[in-house]
Amino acid sequence: MRKMKKIRVVICILIVLPILLSLDSIAYDSNYYAKYRSPEGILFLSYTKEWDEQKLKELYGELIKNKHGQEISLLQEVRVRGGYSDYDIRGRYQALTNTITLYHGDSYTEPSSFRETLSHEYGHHFAYYYFKSHHFPFSKWANLRGLRNEPVRWDAFWNYSGDHHKWFPEEIIADDYVLLYGPTEKVDLKDVYSNEAFYLRTEHENQDIPNVLENKELHQYLEKVSGLKIDKDRLLKTPIVKKVRDDTLSFSVTPKTDVAYRLNLSFYEQQEDSYSEEGYYEMTVITSDHEGNEIVFPLEDSINEVASVPFNGYIKASVDVLDLNTSIGFQTDDFTIKVHDNHLVGTSALNGQK
Repeated sequence: MRKMKKIRVVICILIVLPILLSLDSIAYDSNYYAKYRSPEGILFLSYTKEWDEQKLKELYGELIKNKHGQEISLLQEVRVRGGYSDYDIRGRYQALTNTITLYHGDSYTEPSSFRETLSHEYGHHFAYYYFKSHHFPFSKWANLRGLRNEPVRWDAFWNYSGDHHKWFPEEIIADDYVLLYGPTEKVDLKDVYSNEAFYLRTEHENQDIPNVLENKELHQYLEKVSGLKIDKDRLLKTPIVKKVRDDTLSFSVTPKTDVAYRLNLSFYEQQEDSYSEEGYYEMTVITSDHEGNEIVFPLEDSINEVASVPFNGYIKASVDVLDLNTSIGFQTDDFTIKVHDNHLVGTSALNGQK
C-alpha cells in the first residue's frame, strides 16, 4: 500500500514539475496603464500606453470567441506588454498562475491582431486543465496524435530553444486547439486569387506532423475529456492523388464547398546526369456543389507554358488548402511527377500534410 502511495507521489511530481519549471519570472506588476475585469472575473491589464480599457474589453471579446468550458473560470489574468520577450515570442502562458502575457503591445495595437496568439495561449490553458500529462511521450494524447515516430522534443522544460519551438508537445497541442476550437472568419475571394489569403490562413505551426483536422479518434478523445464538441464544418482531409493523366491531375478531397485548392508546380528538366529548374506554375480550384469528393487540375497548358520543346524530367508539386468559410488550411507534402516527352509517366504518393 505504501509502495503504491509513493508511486502516486512520484507521478504527481513528474506532472507538476514541468509546470513549475515553465513559469515566467515576471512577477506581478501593479504599475499598469489600464485594466478591465471580465464577467468571468478575468483581469485584463495593460502595461503599455497604447492599450486603454476599451481595447482590453475588446481583447476579452477576442478571447471569448474561443470555444471554452469550465476551465475559463480558472484563467486569472491576460496582460498586454510592450517591447520584446525571450525568443521574440508574441505570447506566453504561465501554468501555475493561469496567466497569459501578450508582448509587442506597442506595435500591435488592435485587439484583432492578437486573435491567433491569444487563441494559442488559451490552448495551453485548455491543455493543462484537461490533459495534464500531454508533455510526456506516454500520454494518451501523444499516442492518438501520432507523435511516436516524430522528432518531438520532450525536453522543453530544461532544454527550451526557439529553434525547436514547433517540435515541443506543448506547442503542438496549443496549435491543435487553435484549429479545432479557435475562432474562425470568412475569406474574401479577391484575397484568394492574389494569394494573400493562403499566407494569412490559420494553420498549424508544425506542417510536418499528421493533419489534426482529419484525426477522428483524437477528436473523440478531446470531446470526451473536455466536454467541448468540435465543429465538424472546420474539418478538412489531406488531398490524395487519385488519377494522373497527360492533361489532368485529380485528387480525392473532403466533399465540401468553398474550399480553395492551389496546385504549386516546379518544373525540373533533365540535363544529362543532373536537373535544372525550368519554371514555376500554379493554379487554383475552388470547390462548388457539383465537385463532390474530387477536384481536377488541367496540366496541359502549364507544361506547354514552361516547355516549348518536349519536356523530360519531373515536376515537384504540392497543394495549398484553404477553407473560405473558416480561413483554416495547410500545405501538403511535396510529391513528384515524372515526365517524358511531355507525358506524365508516374507520381510519388501524397501521404499527408507537410
